[in-house]
Amino acid sequence: MSVGRIDDVQAFVRAVRTAPTLTDIGLVLRDATRAFQFDHFALVQRLGSGNQLGPVQLSDFPDAWVEQLLGQGRMIDDPVLMACERRVTPFAWSTLPELMPMNARHHHYMAAARAAGLVDGYTVPIHVPGQASGLVSFVTAGKQPLPSPSLPAAQYLACFAFEATRRLKLAAVEAGHAPRLTQRQRDCLVLAARGKSTWVAGQLLGLSEATVHKYLEAAKQRFGVSTRTELVVRALYDGQLSFEEVMRRDS
Repeated sequence: MSVGRIDDVQAFVRAVRTAPTLTDIGLVLRDATRAFQFDHFALVQRLGSGNQLGPVQLSDFPDAWVEQLLGQGRMIDDPVLMACERRVTPFAWSTLPELMPMNARHHHYMAAARAAGLVDGYTVPIHVPGQASGLVSFVTAGKQPLPSPSLPAAQYLACFAFEATRRLKLAAVEAGHAPRLTQRQRDCLVLAARGKSTWVAGQLLGLSEATVHKYLEAAKQRFGVSTRTELVVRALYDGQLSFEEVMRRDS
C-alpha cells in the first residue's frame, strides 16, 4: 500500500467509522499505523465533565512500557500530555522543547520512552468543547525520521478515530454495559495505579493490607482480568478511573 493515497485513507476512515467496538477501532488504527509507516499508535480520550465519563485508552505500545507507565505513576511526567493541553494543532515530539518548558523529569521521561522503543512521534491534540479532549499519537521505533508524506493522512484518520471512539464510549456508558466498581474498590485502585503498595494503600485509607487486597481481587473479578496492571488499564479504558486521579501527585 502506498503511503498517503486518498483511497487508502478513505478505506481506513470507513473502517473506523463502522467499527462496532473500541477493540475494532484499535485494530483499524494498528493496521493504519503500519500502512502509514509508523510503528505504534496511542489514542487517549477524556469524555464529559467531572468523573461521570472516564477516559479511553487504546494503544499498541510495548507491554513493558505500559506496565512501567502505570505501575510507577510515570504519566504525571509525560510532556506530550502536557503539550496537548496547550495545543490545538499537531506536533512532532522532537519539537516539544519549543512548545513548553521542559524540566529534568520531562527529559528523563522522554529518554525512558526512547529506550522502550518509542523514539519519535506525531501527536494530534483533539478538543471537542464541553464533550471530549485527548490525543492520537503515531510513533516510530527506529532512527528513521517521521514519514512526512503520511502526516496529513495520520491527522485525518486521528480525527475520525477519535470521534468514532467518543460515540461508542458514550453509547456504552449510557447503556450501562461497563462493569462498575464500588467506591472502596476505586479508592484502592487509584492508589494502586499511582504505584502504591497494598500496605501503603491500607495506611492511607485506614484499612488493613488484607482488606485492600480483597477489594482489588474483587475488582479484578468484575473486569475479568488476572493482574493489577490489566485492572488499571481496563478501569481507565471503561471510564472507572480518570487520568486526573492517576496522575495527581500526593500532597
